[in-house]
Amino acid sequence: MANSNLKEAKAAKNDEFYTQFHDIEIEMNAYLEYDSNVFRGKTVLLPCDDPEWSKFTRFFAAKFDELGLKKLISTSYAPDSKKYKAPYQPSMFEQEAPQFDSAKTCVKGKIFVLEQDKSGDGRINIDDLEWEYLDGDGDFRSKEVTKLRDEADFIITNPPFSLFREFLAWIMEGGGGGGGNY
Repeated sequence: MANSNLKEAKAAKNDEFYTQFHDIEIEMNAYLEYDSNVFRGKTVLLPCDDPEWSKFTRFFAAKFDELGLKKLISTSYAPDSKKYKAPYQPSMFEQEAPQFDSAKTCVKGKIFVLEQDKSGDGRINIDDLEWEYLDGDGDFRSKEVTKLRDEADFIITNPPFSLFREFLAWIMEGGGGGGGNY
């Protein structure tokens, strides 16, 4: 059953599969068991992850202080850039933000950055996440996101599976950037 769903999704170019928080936690804990300081002072890039839906950003934001992260960067694709077209309605999170722009919401990707306590509660977490529109559509292959790749120590994501080969090549091209832990 699941295999037929994946085949249908591949044919339709539907890359909207989300990794569950629990699964991310299990995988990241394996790294932490090996080296509890693996993320300390590091920049993590999540190049295909809209925090409104993806659990990767939520995981790293929730654990920011505990992991000792330096910076978390998450980028998302513009809805109109996806091959698989589904109705898009901006979330309340986006619509209520002062930078919301109805002309940009479907054609521009977004960048989310977490690196300091903005809320003043003494912790760095999801409440401190800042976002803005990217200049482009958020494609990981763009110069804009590639520059972020080169800044990152780690790239962690669930890439669009229809672009897996291109994504892996993009990762390999950046092998000399940041800390090179891709």
